[in-house]
Amino acid sequence: MKRPTWAGLYRPLAAVAVCMTLGLTFSGEAQAQAVRGTLLGTVIDAQEAAIPGATVTATETQTNIARSVVTNESGYYIFANMRDGVYRVNPHDEAALELALRLKDEYENITVTLLTLGPMIAQHEIQRCMATGADDLYQIKVNGQPPLDSDPLDQPDPWVKSDLMARAVKELQGDLVLCGKESLDKSSGQVGALLARRLDLPFVSAITDLSLDETGGILQVQRSAGRGIREIIECRPPAVLSVDLGPDLRLPKFTSRKWAEAYTPRQLAYGADVDAPKIVCTRRFQPRPRPKMVSAPDSRLHGYERIMQLLTGSKVEKKGEILTGSPGSQVEGIISFLKANGYIESDSAEP
Repeated sequence: MKRPTWAGLYRPLAAVAVCMTLGLTFSGEAQAQAVRGTLLGTVIDAQEAAIPGATVTATETQTNIARSVVTNESGYYIFANMRDGVYRVNPHDEAALELALRLKDEYENITVTLLTLGPMIAQHEIQRCMATGADDLYQIKVNGQPPLDSDPLDQPDPWVKSDLMARAVKELQGDLVLCGKESLDKSSGQVGALLARRLDLPFVSAITDLSLDETGGILQVQRSAGRGIREIIECRPPAVLSVDLGPDLRLPKFTSRKWAEAYTPRQLAYGADVDAPKIVCTRRFQPRPRPKMVSAPDSRLHGYERIMQLLTGSKVEKKGEILTGSPGSQVEGIISFLKANGYIESDSAEP
């Protein structure tokens, strides 16, 4: 057997949420970011001939969990998304937690509560977040989920995540939900919007700062509109806000760290009665290179012009349209495009 190769990547797992009661609740999409990699190789015999149909088993020494695959007709095998046991909190969730703590520093009677979805795979990092100033930690147990092999990253889909988090937010009676803009494993950015839909609350995405007017009860948030443009939006809580990368999370104090290490998370269990997943990841792979045919430059041209001709030939022109106007008109433009290209049925379609 040829020596297998290992390629690692930092990716997030599970989900984290932070809740701030008394008008404030914080929730995020990814609990931990872990080193993930791919283990691959080829099984051969003594004559170095490939052995198809051979079973290869990889066992994690810390948990004694084994995974097995069968070699293909070329004797090739691959273990995708192997865990390496190194975890950290998703930086978007850290930014959301920092905004929550700043509100707690500025206003009285605010409680910050962390929510973590799934197993405590990043307990040390969650304790670090607790030590920065959070008050409580709730762990949402995920039961009755599909088999792990239905999703290479062993996570519920965004629809199921939003269902579990919405139940927790309602039970904790939070008024403001802050969530990381996206997780680093899939970068779908869907959980915040779906959570707002389930809670029937207004939603503002990609915020970088916020303040609260206690007298009028109005939230003033700053969000990124892309290309360096910032927007100031006002809304009334309760609301759901997804947070973009911003200020770094503060460092915990030593006494707070000791308290967080001794803290026992509270449990939230909702059984197997959860919505069925609507998105199932069946495969993850690196993009294949797509070489483009480039005609040979004219030899009669100057060297500089020949180089520019090669560079110009490598450019790929993409057709597109930039939508402008209000969010409502942009949504109408997107729907019109989908109908015109047959992605969705038009209103005049036969039933």
